[in-house]
Amino acid sequence: MSVRRALLASILASGFATSAHAQCEARFTLVNHSGEKIQEFYFGPSTQYWGADQLSPNVVADGVSMSFLARVAGANDFKVVWASGRSAQLRGVNICETSQIVALRSAIIAR
Repeated sequence: MSVRRALLASILASGFATSAHAQCEARFTLVNHSGEKIQEFYFGPSTQYWGADQLSPNVVADGVSMSFLARVAGANDFKVVWASGRSAQLRGVNICETSQIVALRSAIIAR
């Protein structure tokens, strides 16, 4: 294969990978298995400030799930605040590889 063809193949392959990444499924579910209701939920691109509470005025009771759509593909940060005022954060989660953010008793994890 000529150098020109190899270069063209490489460019095309990277273009398809970028296109697929940009079109990933950015939907995810917040699952509450913490034993306490979640009062506030924040998420957004890792490069930006938290922004507004995504639940307000709602809450997520223990044992309940709620679906969301991330604004951007790629790395996102997540924060939950429980009714007791405790909070937990999870940073740098690739939303293209995650379908659930799970709130446990003292932490949140990505699945």
